[in-house]
Amino acid sequence: MNPRLACRCVIPPTQARLLRLLATYPKAFEDAWDVPRDLSLPGLAEQLGVVRSALNPPLTTLEQEGLVVIRTAHVIGGGHRKRKVVHITDEGRQVATELPDEVEKPATSPGELLGDAPALMLLHGRDELLGELTARMEPGCCLQVEGLAGIGKTCLLRALVAAAVNEGWTGRWATMSSTDDAAGLAARWLGLNDAHQSHEATLAALSELPKKTLLVVDELQDAHPRHREGILSLLSTLAESNDVSLLIASRAPTPLNAGDIVRLEELSVEDARNLLPETLDDDDVEAVIAALGGHPLALKLWESGDSLPEADDRVQEFIQSDVIERLGSELLPALDELAAAPWPLYSEQMAKQNGADGLDEAALLRWHEELLELQHLVRNVRRTMWSEDERREIHSDAAEHWAEREEPNARLHEAHHRIRAATEEDASALIEHLDEGCGPMLSIDSAAMAALVHDALHILPDAAKLRLLSARVALERGEQELAESALAEAKDGGADEAEWAMLAARIARITGEAETADELEQEALAKASPSMRVKLEIGSLAARFDDHLPGVERGANIDELRRRMERIDIGALEQQNRKRALVALAMLRHALALETGDLDSAAGVRQQLQDTSSADDPLVLELAARAALSGGSPAQAEDMLESIHHPLRRIALGLRLVESLSNGDVPAAISLLESLPAPTDMGSSASRRLSALHWFWQGELDKSQRVRCWQEAIHRFQTAECPQAAAELTSRLHTSLFR
Repeated sequence: MNPRLACRCVIPPTQARLLRLLATYPKAFEDAWDVPRDLSLPGLAEQLGVVRSALNPPLTTLEQEGLVVIRTAHVIGGGHRKRKVVHITDEGRQVATELPDEVEKPATSPGELLGDAPALMLLHGRDELLGELTARMEPGCCLQVEGLAGIGKTCLLRALVAAAVNEGWTGRWATMSSTDDAAGLAARWLGLNDAHQSHEATLAALSELPKKTLLVVDELQDAHPRHREGILSLLSTLAESNDVSLLIASRAPTPLNAGDIVRLEELSVEDARNLLPETLDDDDVEAVIAALGGHPLALKLWESGDSLPEADDRVQEFIQSDVIERLGSELLPALDELAAAPWPLYSEQMAKQNGADGLDEAALLRWHEELLELQHLVRNVRRTMWSEDERREIHSDAAEHWAEREEPNARLHEAHHRIRAATEEDASALIEHLDEGCGPMLSIDSAAMAALVHDALHILPDAAKLRLLSARVALERGEQELAESALAEAKDGGADEAEWAMLAARIARITGEAETADELEQEALAKASPSMRVKLEIGSLAARFDDHLPGVERGANIDELRRRMERIDIGALEQQNRKRALVALAMLRHALALETGDLDSAAGVRQQLQDTSSADDPLVLELAARAALSGGSPAQAEDMLESIHHPLRRIALGLRLVESLSNGDVPAAISLLESLPAPTDMGSSASRRLSALHWFWQGELDKSQRVRCWQEAIHRFQTAECPQAAAELTSRLHTSLFR
C-alpha cells in the first residue's frame, strides 16, 4: 500500500470521510445483486454533504490504492439500469479503523428514532448552532427552524434529532405531505394505521408519550390550505401544553407562531468552501461563492463549467439557467413529471422512469427510502418555467398515465392531475369524475380527497355540485362546521334539492335534531330519483338499526323499521342495483329477526339467499355465524369467522363475537379484538359504525385506555350518524370518570 495512505494523519479529509462511511456497510453488499442507494455516487455525495463532482478525485485515488472498488449493480429503488456503486476493500477497512473519528460518538444510542426520517448527512458549518439548539432541548420545548428552500433545514433537523437520541430521547419524525391533516400527522407520530379523528383523543394519546419524546415536523410550509388551520391548531395546543416537545422546520416565514424561532442563514465563506471540490483553485472558489452565496443546495448542484448568475439574481437564476438547462433533452420529461407530482413516487410508478437515474446522477432528487421526489427548490423553479399550455399538457399526460395504473392511490394521483389540467370546458367531466370516485378515494385517504375537492373548488368556485361534494366529504370526516358552511353555499348556488336535503338531514341527525332530520329526509326521498330513493331508504334504516351501544336496548322501533322496509319499492331499479338492494334488505330482515329472537324467520332469510347462490356463499356463512351467536354457540361462530374473507364483514362478525365473549371470557375477547384489523375504509356509513364499535371495545376491555378510546368512539358514532349511541357512550364515559 502507498506509505502516504498508510499514515492516517495525512489522508485528505474527503478520502477519510469516504472510508469511514463505506466501512459502516457490511461486506455482504460486495457481491449483492441489489445494493442500497447509499452506496451509489449520488447517495455517497448526499451523506457527505458535498458536490457530486467532488467525489471523483478522492474515489479515483482510493481505487488506485486498492482501498475501494467501483462496480455496477442494481440500486434499490433506482430503476432497472445498473449504476456505479462503491465498496470498501479489506485493506480499506483496516485503514478506516486507524482513522480518528471526526466526532466522538457513544457506543450505543440510548434513545431511538421512529418515522420517515432521512439518512443522517454530514453537517457543514452549523456546529455552533447545533450545539446551541441541542442545549435548548428539554421536555416541553418548542423549537422552530425557518429558512429558504435548500438552505439545509432538513439536514440540521436530522442532526438535532440524532443528538437528542444520543441523550436518551425518542424522536418521532414526520415529513409533511401536501395532503396531510392533523389526524394523519399525529398518526404518523404515533405509528398508527387508524388515525384518531377526535381532537381530544389525539391530544390524549400524544400526552401519554414519555416526557423525553421529540415530535418532529419537517416541511411544515407544505401543509395544504384545506388542512392548515387544523394542523396549526394541533401544533399550537401541543406547544402551549408542555406535555410534549416539538422540533419544526419550515420555509420562511413559518406559519406557526409558537416557541423559539431560529432563522437559518447562508453558510460562511469558509464553510461554503468545504462543499466544493478540494481541487478547485482559490479564484474559482471565490467566484462561485460570490455568485451563489452560502446556499448549500446551490453549491452542491454547481459543476465546473457552469455559468454564474449576477449577484442580484443568484440562486433561482442559477437553478434555471444552468442546473435545469444543462440537462439533456431526454431528461426533461422525467423532470416535468416529478415537478408536477403531488407526492413522492417509486421510480417504477413513473411514466418516464428511465429518466430517474439521470436526475439522480445530477443530484436533483430527494429520497425517502425508495420513494423519490425533486429537490423542492428545483421543483419550484421548474414550475415557474412552464407556460399555461405546457402546464396543462404535462398534467393531462400524467392523468392519462395514472388512469392506466391499478394501485389504490392511482385514483388520487389521477384526480390531482385532472384538476390541474382542467379548463372551463372540462368542468362537467371533472365534477362527475370526482363525484363517482368519492367513496373509493375517501376510503384510501380522506385527507387527500378533501384537499382535491378544495383544489377543484378553487378552479370552479361556482360549481354547486362541488359544494355538495365538499359538504359530503366534510361529513364523512366528521367536520361538521365545514359541512354546514359548504352546504349553505351549495344551496345559494342552485344545488340538487334531493341531495342537498339528504346532507342537511345528516347534519341535523348528528346534532341531535331528530324531528328536523326526519322532515329533511322525507323531503329528500320525495325529490330523489327511484334508484337514489332506494339507496337513501336502506341507508337510513341501517343507520337507525345500528344506532345503539352493545348490550343496550335499541331505540329504534322494530315494528316501524319493518313497516318502512315493506314500503321500499325496488321495481324501478336496474337488475344489478336491484340485486344489491335485495341483499341489503335481506341482511336487515335477518338482523331484525335475530334481534327479536325469531330464529325460524332468520333461517328462512338465509334459505332464500342460499337458493339464489349456494350454501358456501360468504354472505350465507356470515349470517349463519350471526345466528349461531344469537343461539348461544360462540364456538361455532368463531370457526365460521375464518371462512369470511370480505374485510368489513369479517370485522363486523368479529366484533359481534367480541361482544359475546366479553360476557364470560374477557381474555379471549381481548385476544380476538387484537387480531381484528381496524376498519380503515371510511367510504361508507357502515364502515364508520364498525370503526366506532372497534374503538368502543378497545376502551371497554382495557380500562387504562378507556378515556382516549371512548372519546374517539364517541366522535366516530357522531360521524356515522348514530347520535343515540354517541349520547349513551358520553354518559357512560362521564359516569366512569366521576365514579
